[in-house]
Amino acid sequence: TTEIYTLSLHDALPISNIVRDTMKKALIATTAIVAAGLASSASAAEWSTRVTGYYFLGLGVSDNSGQDGVAVLRDGEAHVRAKLVADNGITFQARIELEAFTSGDQIDENYGTVSGSFGTILIGSNDNAVYNNHVGTIYAPGARIGYYDAFSLTTAAGAAFSGPAVGADDLGIHYTSPSLSGFKVYGSYHPSTSSDGANDSNNPVFENNDYFTVGAAYNGDFGDFGFGISAGYVDGRNNTDFITIGANVSAAGFTLAGTYENTNPAGGGNNFDEYAIGAQYATGPWTIGGGFKDQSGSAAGAGEVAAGWVTYGLAPGVLFTAGVEYGDAAGDGAGSDFGGLAYLTMRF
Repeated sequence: TTEIYTLSLHDALPISNIVRDTMKKALIATTAIVAAGLASSASAAEWSTRVTGYYFLGLGVSDNSGQDGVAVLRDGEAHVRAKLVADNGITFQARIELEAFTSGDQIDENYGTVSGSFGTILIGSNDNAVYNNHVGTIYAPGARIGYYDAFSLTTAAGAAFSGPAVGADDLGIHYTSPSLSGFKVYGSYHPSTSSDGANDSNNPVFENNDYFTVGAAYNGDFGDFGFGISAGYVDGRNNTDFITIGANVSAAGFTLAGTYENTNPAGGGNNFDEYAIGAQYATGPWTIGGGFKDQSGSAAGAGEVAAGWVTYGLAPGVLFTAGVEYGDAAGDGAGSDFGGLAYLTMRF
């Protein structure tokens, strides 16, 4: 019998507070260094601006008590992007994402970045640094169907990363180091878990239920063989702390990916472990993928999710995907849901 032991990082609160303060000081110091470097950045370069985006169109079916029947999918965003490369090599960028439907969070991710030999500093609303740099999950286009970290196709198949406000695009400051032979470190500080959606503001956001993230990743290619690994920690102070590890390997069109996540809310309770494994094969215009996720522990929604899909490239920027998703919220088959989705992805 093999026993797996996990260590809760939430118990080391004094250490996490030291790390939190160190993270904030490091981000402020890095910003000051960059600002000093900008003093000699006079440039005749001009801004380039463009609009990109995507649209999903599809039909779905499901067989479960909560949402039985046929569904129609329509989802899209327009992205306004601006970029300037100064004569001293420093790059400035801004990005604003607008939902193509009426929403309480009408403006999605929106941020600005300054990057150069010192790395990249991002300030604005975006997923936290650990989430953005994670490897270890296989995605269908747009994550519209999936086994982990995907939009929920069925009631029991909600499958997403944990942690405080992941996916909520909280306002924050991020730092990503330059890549050194494929290795990089990163982190982010978010003063509030309620600075997204209807709570967006152009005023300074001060500490109110704040959290920080730290992590590191390596991605490298060795001939036809690719390898990636990432590890990250999120300290939510009065919310959920979690640690996540991801890895993937690829060769000859095949990709295998795995993720482990341990979540332990401050104060205990509703802690759980998640394991997910996915595989993909791509050849020509065809891609076949899928995977399985298992969640165990005291958290609501513990159970299993499995999904598989096929994607075909119809034209430049146009993909057709068809797949199925199975969710078992209780892990015992009693509350299982099954659904399927076919959709077009149009990226422009």
